[in-house]
Amino acid sequence: MNTHKNEAKALFESGAQCAQAAFGALRDITGLSLDDALALSASFGGGIGRMREVCGALSGVLMAVGMHFGRYPLGDETTSANKDCHYRLTQYASAQFKQKVGSIFCYKLLDLPHAAQVPVSQPRTKDFYQSRPCLGIILAAVEVFDELLTAEHNGTLEDLISKENAAEVTAYLNQVF
Repeated sequence: MNTHKNEAKALFESGAQCAQAAFGALRDITGLSLDDALALSASFGGGIGRMREVCGALSGVLMAVGMHFGRYPLGDETTSANKDCHYRLTQYASAQFKQKVGSIFCYKLLDLPHAAQVPVSQPRTKDFYQSRPCLGIILAAVEVFDELLTAEHNGTLEDLISKENAAEVTAYLNQVF
């Protein structure tokens, strides 16, 4: 298991929720302290505050995607093109996540009703960790980020998020399983 996955696992098993575990594990990339990473991602656990919307692990990874890949100038002729490129990257990362775990939505991943839940966390017991798929989902999310870093390093990231591939990625994200 790579360093980011090891760190995500350790954070989750110490009580961090999904967004915190994923985003906190990537702090070597974001440059944030652990305290700042945990605080910044705190609202995204449980599919955003236990509303069971977009998975917290994906949200945490997308926060890191923004910090690493989302830096571009505003207010000039490149702003719109840079935003579009970043949106393609965000959709690509989300599609890769969906391909690995089956959905981008917390309620679907946990097989729960699509409804906000009382904002009270369950005790982190051995049974909790054994009954939830969350750790595997967190590890898959971190893996998506590491794959983006590898593609960036290899010079293939632009090909993955090309305009030509964008329609296919968007169509995949819109498929309902």
